[in-house]
Amino acid sequence: MKRLIFSAGLVALMTTDIQAANLAVITSPPTLLNILVFLFAGACLFICFQVLTLVKGGQLSRSWQMLLIAFSLLAISQLVNLLNTFEILNIPNFVVPVLMVLTVGLFLYGIYETKRVLS
Repeated sequence: MKRLIFSAGLVALMTTDIQAANLAVITSPPTLLNILVFLFAGACLFICFQVLTLVKGGQLSRSWQMLLIAFSLLAISQLVNLLNTFEILNIPNFVVPVLMVLTVGLFLYGIYETKRVLS
């Protein structure tokens, strides 16, 4: 009985309009650039993680952690932007710029930490 009530409640909460994704926007130049930035951010995230495992708690590990988090936020912001462009996810217009500002701030902090350690 509990399972039936839980399932009915879950179905009632998940009722929304279902529409097809807008895949026609893939060929537009801004969307292609967003896909390219997303792929490069994923590659940089992978490389940054490998470098972070190599430094293993050294003096440069904090700066590489900041760069790893920054690339993660860049990938997340591009993914959210693409999901919004394909009309899979509706988000407010300010979410992606806020994530980009956080990304730039973390890049700046990571570079500052590197400069501080190396000087």
